[in-house]
Amino acid sequence: MGEATPELEFDDMSWHDVIVYGLQFDVGDASQGDWRSDLVFDIDYIAEWVSGGERGARFRVAPATLTFHEVSDLRIDVDFGDSGVSTMMNELSIANISRTLVDDQKRFPDRDYYRWRIELNWPQGGEITFGGRGFTQTLRADPVLLDEQRLPAGSRR
Repeated sequence: MGEATPELEFDDMSWHDVIVYGLQFDVGDASQGDWRSDLVFDIDYIAEWVSGGERGARFRVAPATLTFHEVSDLRIDVDFGDSGVSTMMNELSIANISRTLVDDQKRFPDRDYYRWRIELNWPQGGEITFGGRGFTQTLRADPVLLDEQRLPAGSRR
């Protein structure tokens, strides 16, 4: 618990069906020399999909903070539709997170920089794209075994 997942493990990780509860822009103060530009997601991370026998699939889930670092060119395309103001907003659900190395970037010539794409299950067709140096993910509690892919609302912190 509380350990950050290094960016080097990206290819071993999956965020399929992960629920997003919050999004934060963590930007520094340029007048103080703080050029931080992080995009922070509050999620329920599915650490493991477990075969459940008679119960079907079960899931080890933990509240987590997923932070992308040195973010540029942010684009958020989320459309819940027009219900005539009768349908309430829901959480976002991630289908996939992918990245592509930016070959000729000038921002960090001594480090890898990526174009990130977060495709959403819900709302359908939604996506979040941006440039970013890397990411860290920190579990805020140990994963618990559940029948659902999310923590019960009362247990999130």
